[in-house]
Amino acid sequence: MNAIKSLSINNFTAFREAEFEFSPGINVLIGENSTGKTQILKLIYTILKLVEVDTSYVLFQQFERVFNIEKISNLVRKQVNGADKQYEGKSGVVLRIGSSEINISFWEDAPIEGLSKKGSSKTPGVIFLPGHEVLSIYPGFIAAYQKRELSFDETIYDLCVALNANPLRKEKFEEVKHIVEPFETVFDDLDSVSIKNDNFYVKLPDTEDLVAQLVAEGYRKLATLTYLVRNGSLTPESILLWDEPEANLNPKLVRIVVEFLLNLANAGAQIFIATHDYLLSQELSLEAEYRGNTNIKFFSLYRERGKDGVLVESGDTLVDIQNNPILEGFITHYEREEQLSYAVS
Repeated sequence: MNAIKSLSINNFTAFREAEFEFSPGINVLIGENSTGKTQILKLIYTILKLVEVDTSYVLFQQFERVFNIEKISNLVRKQVNGADKQYEGKSGVVLRIGSSEINISFWEDAPIEGLSKKGSSKTPGVIFLPGHEVLSIYPGFIAAYQKRELSFDETIYDLCVALNANPLRKEKFEEVKHIVEPFETVFDDLDSVSIKNDNFYVKLPDTEDLVAQLVAEGYRKLATLTYLVRNGSLTPESILLWDEPEANLNPKLVRIVVEFLLNLANAGAQIFIATHDYLLSQELSLEAEYRGNTNIKFFSLYRERGKDGVLVESGDTLVDIQNNPILEGFITHYEREEQLSYAVS
């Protein structure tokens, strides 16, 4: 697969200037709220959906629909604190994938300067999973989005379209079935997620088929992944962008999700995750620290007093990361617990 190698951005949303060198396997983004994790995922998604488009009109429309904004110029970072004027009023993005380089730039007052692509690498299929599940809103959503104004960004519509595909033939599914085998401990079997009359149904152990709206949201998220693999929308050649996998997920299910991610990455897919979760990030870091998995990379997005915009540091494990707000939060919690314990003893 042609994996994404790197991303360079200037004056884009929370970032004045940032560089990302990605792993071809699993990439984990951590950071406090409002440090741009979701924006990075959506930026990658938008570019991958646009590389074959050669008109500025479609380009800025795609940005507006994915980011759910009124105009693309909202994405241009405003210069503050007398920062370098080189990029004032202009955003620039460079994505390198395989042997190709994709350049996009736009101005605050003149939305699009252009999109260009050098090289001929084929762009892989891409799936974006938002922090909230979609199975419960799936019925009628595709038609409603096409005909009416809705307050959902286009990633939701695209995901519903991906879910709408028919299941693979049995022999084709057997080739990729191992990817979702960790979910066998959750569902009755890997054919337990189905669609009937525009509604999704899920069969849990010792239950009849339940309409998705009656199934816990954490299970609905796992059911979504199961069906995307089952119908061939998520493949070993795909890029998966997943925002906050841990949302509404019982901590006991985190290890199952990690096993799924490892299976998918080992099969050849490239994965990008934005997370606030201690267990998820630590489980992936342990894979790198103790099992020698070199296919995982971590990125911390953080702010520093006196510096303009969000900064980025990276490492092969969380041990290599100096700015880790997840760990800092748990240390603070532990210290507070100790203080309370001493106070009552």
